[in-house]
Amino acid sequence: MTEQPSDVTLDEVRARARLAGLPIPEARLPLVRGFLLNALRPIHALDSRTVRTVEPAVTFDAKGGSGS
Repeated sequence: MTEQPSDVTLDEVRARARLAGLPIPEARLPLVRGFLLNALRPIHALDSRTVRTVEPAVTFDAKGGSGS
């Protein structure tokens, strides 16, 4: 098995599992880490600067009003 990038540590997997309330056995943490790395890979590979904006961002005025 090849070494996976260390952008998600086993401690981070433990913390995520604890926060989610998932009892993951210690022996399964490397497997879960691999699943997490594979799930996050497309997100990490995405360069959001290259995504074309389709609509302008919505803005809100704290003062309220109808905008006219």
